[in-house]
Amino acid sequence: MPEPSLEPSAEPSGETPPVMEATNAVRLAEAGGVSGFARAPEPLDAAARVEVRNLSERVLEDSPPSRGPGEGNDSPEGRNQDVKVASANSLKDLDVASARDVSELRASRSSGPPELTASAVSTTDAADGVKDPPMGRTGAAPVLALPPEAGAPSHAFGEEGRFAFLARAGEVLSSSLDEPTVLRQLADLVVPGLADWCVVDLITPAGTVVRRAAAHRDPSLVPDAYAIAERWPLQVGGPTGVPHVLGTGQPYLLPDVPEAYVQAAVARGDGRLAEAWRLGCRSVMLVPLEARGRVLGCLSLMRGTSARRYGEQDLALAHELARRAALSLDNAALYGEARQAQARTARLQAVTAALSRAATEDAVAQVLAREVWEASGATRVAVLALEEDGGLRPLRLLGYSEDALARFLRPQDEDAFPRMLQDCRREAWWFSSQEEFLRQHPQAAGFARSQGPGARAVVPLWGETRVQGLLLLAWPEARAFSPSERSFLEALAHQCAQALERAALYEALRERTERLRQALVTGDMGTWRVDLGRAKETRDAALNHMLGLPAVDSSSAVGDFLSRLHAEDRPYVEAEFHRYQRQPPCFFELEFRVVRRDGGVRWLHSVGQSFPGPDGKVAYLTGAMADITRRKEAEERLQLLLDASRVLALRLDDVEQTLPEVAKLVANHVATGCRVDLASPDGTLRRVTAAHRASAHDARWKDTPSDRESGPTQPALQCFASGEVCFLSHLDAQRGDALSVHVDGVSPTSVLAVPLRARGRVLGVITLFTAVPQRALVAADVTMVEELALRIGVALENARLFHDAQSAVRLRDEFLSVASHELKTPLTSLILQHNLIGRALEVAGASGLVTGRLTTAQRQVLRLTALVDNLLDVSRLSLGKLALERTEVDLAQLTRDAVERLEEVFAQSRCPVRVDLPRTLTGQWDALRLDQVLVNLLTNAAKYGAGHPVSVRAGTGAEGEAWLEVRDEGIGIDAAALPRLFGRFERAVSDRHYGGMGLGLYISRQIVEALGGRIDVDSQPGQGATFTLRLPRHAAPDTQSRPPQDS
Repeated sequence: MPEPSLEPSAEPSGETPPVMEATNAVRLAEAGGVSGFARAPEPLDAAARVEVRNLSERVLEDSPPSRGPGEGNDSPEGRNQDVKVASANSLKDLDVASARDVSELRASRSSGPPELTASAVSTTDAADGVKDPPMGRTGAAPVLALPPEAGAPSHAFGEEGRFAFLARAGEVLSSSLDEPTVLRQLADLVVPGLADWCVVDLITPAGTVVRRAAAHRDPSLVPDAYAIAERWPLQVGGPTGVPHVLGTGQPYLLPDVPEAYVQAAVARGDGRLAEAWRLGCRSVMLVPLEARGRVLGCLSLMRGTSARRYGEQDLALAHELARRAALSLDNAALYGEARQAQARTARLQAVTAALSRAATEDAVAQVLAREVWEASGATRVAVLALEEDGGLRPLRLLGYSEDALARFLRPQDEDAFPRMLQDCRREAWWFSSQEEFLRQHPQAAGFARSQGPGARAVVPLWGETRVQGLLLLAWPEARAFSPSERSFLEALAHQCAQALERAALYEALRERTERLRQALVTGDMGTWRVDLGRAKETRDAALNHMLGLPAVDSSSAVGDFLSRLHAEDRPYVEAEFHRYQRQPPCFFELEFRVVRRDGGVRWLHSVGQSFPGPDGKVAYLTGAMADITRRKEAEERLQLLLDASRVLALRLDDVEQTLPEVAKLVANHVATGCRVDLASPDGTLRRVTAAHRASAHDARWKDTPSDRESGPTQPALQCFASGEVCFLSHLDAQRGDALSVHVDGVSPTSVLAVPLRARGRVLGVITLFTAVPQRALVAADVTMVEELALRIGVALENARLFHDAQSAVRLRDEFLSVASHELKTPLTSLILQHNLIGRALEVAGASGLVTGRLTTAQRQVLRLTALVDNLLDVSRLSLGKLALERTEVDLAQLTRDAVERLEEVFAQSRCPVRVDLPRTLTGQWDALRLDQVLVNLLTNAAKYGAGHPVSVRAGTGAEGEAWLEVRDEGIGIDAAALPRLFGRFERAVSDRHYGGMGLGLYISRQIVEALGGRIDVDSQPGQGATFTLRLPRHAAPDTQSRPPQDS
């Protein structure tokens, strides 16, 4: 019969569930290595089938409901469930085992291996009579003693003994899901049967090593095992011993521990081995506890002086035992995580319920701090709220001193926590130690050192939109944070953040409700409700007061309020009201007028909302109304001033023509009637216009003679005489007030007369009156009319100044025209005399000096003649007397002649001229005036060309128009000067460096526009200027004889 191997059987990829491993080990061990496992399966008998079913059901009872196919679950509960279900399924697979195998299993369990002593057999038999404990049940594991023969090797007990040992170990280790119980059972399993001394060291989540279990043949020496671990702490990674096993996951065998080896370890400063030697350690096996590809810890087995030494088969047995123990530990960890997850879920549910009852941020912070304190084991907890300025405000502190913490929470501090928030998004910060905290956030070194060593966690309270604050936790010692612990604390923080947002919304709602209540009282607003189901509308006392009704709450049939609307607004409001009833619930607002019981008109602003009933249709509408009459009146006054200013600006030369429209605006928007009287040269008032809201009264009221309104009580005359506002706010005919019975039987209720002033002079009076049903004038109307009177006075004064300016310009132009004509006569005579003198000098053969001076005199006379001609043209343009004589003109030839005449001018300015002209370019133009334009453009190019070339081009445009371009490359023109370049007496350069009167381009533009064309300029400083002349070749009918106009 071949010996069964100690190596684990081949398994598919992935981890075998721990209970399945134990079950398979039991099947293999109890079979005793019989080759029957290779035979074809035979049906189980009834007893075996019942035994398998009972074991399977006990496993399933402790497992939560299974998931459906394809449902994944990475949580601890899900993994634990997978383990249990898979284990139960593997037990059910025993149905396919043969009946002969089952009988052999029972026989091997009843007889036991031949190497076992009587005590071992009795223990096994006793255990065989007890049912397997269910999953999760704890208790002391039975001792499986394998007393060796003196001096015999450990592998002398045979393969069956080792299989039975492993089977029993699997059974014992799988009987509990509690980690301390599993470790205690593991230590008790091997002492004293497999070792005199056993210790179990585990790797913590923080990466440290702790001694979790120890057992010794002499129980009094167990504390020494823990003392060794405390005095010489272990670490992961090292050349030999436990650190090497923990770091590499490889087993370690030292059959004999020589004394020299111990002394060498002591020399290196490692006292662990010396202490173990003192306690009797002479042979050592170290095997890793490894599950799911990671090392959980190390199982150390040691024998004393009288026991046999360990060998390779012992190491293989220990390694297999460690593998089963590691799977049990991993299963216990998964179960613990599942229990923790259940506890955390229950706690989260309790927190959710508590937070739902917390209506303030203080209550929310209290719940969060208490729950985190109890669940995390932290010694200090702080709940901090984020302020608008970036600072942090403590809401709840447990273990922290508010005074010590406050100085680190100000946003201006360089060492403050608010600056760390700049790096915070949705993730939390976890620091296993103070060193890690300082390494990641050195800017918060002051805070970290002030709080002492230990682990830290900073969890942002992230709500739906932003960070609400921070949750700060501290532990006194270094530690690691598991993913489940992080998720739990982050979930608590998120719930708290949402609760803080709800608390803020609740507080905002409370404040808003209070402000609304105060606004309703302060702003004299009223509320209303329309119940469509009961066809009933209700109004509070304030709204009834606005309507001129008794100031008490009232209810009436639907439509009562609509009947009080102004006739002009009723159709619109009714249509909107019915639309809101038909459409889905919504928010709405309206502005409209109502007519009070006393006949007065008030403006109301209504805001409301419609709400649905059970059937989804609008069931009722509710809202509030405010009296906005004053606001509307102010808007009307402002609009009136804007409209009046616009009307007054239409005719600056004759304001009196616009005053009737202004008076009509006032009568229609502010008063019942308005009239304007202006001062006559003889000091009396002259009626200019009068307007009535009813247009039929306009003419009769305007024609009323002023002498019928004489006397000191007349407001207009009194205002004109005193220059002060005359305001009669309340007039009553029954009391016999003056002016209570006015023109055409109109009974005014208020009268206002305001003087029209300008430069300290009273130019006239504007008078307003109101009559029923219009409201009486108030102080705000007085202010508005005073502003209107000021604008009318300024307009009247500007019109007077405009007429004076026009007269002055007319006189100037007439003077220029007369002066130019008077100057032309002597200049013409002087030119003739110069010509005669020149001929005489030629005959007499005069010297060159005399001839040169005569030439200079002639040139200056010609310049003076050009200036006089320009002044004469300006006067003609201003007076509209510049006539055009259109003939057939060749623009190309006219340009050549002008360039030829100005050759000397271009030569003096050192500007060469390039001409690119067609052979002919004819059109209907005035040759003399067009030549004047060409000369102006060419002389400008020569004057400002700065010695650079001047180009002259001409041609025909796309629409048949003629164009001519004069371009220089001189100093150019600044962009700010271009819009005013063609103005009268305008210059783009300083007259210190360039002479001239600024008339040439002005005259040129007037001539070109008179010919129906246009002249444009394109220039930049330092890049020259280009003047483009465009002329229609045939005169338009409306420009055939039209003189140019002064622009």
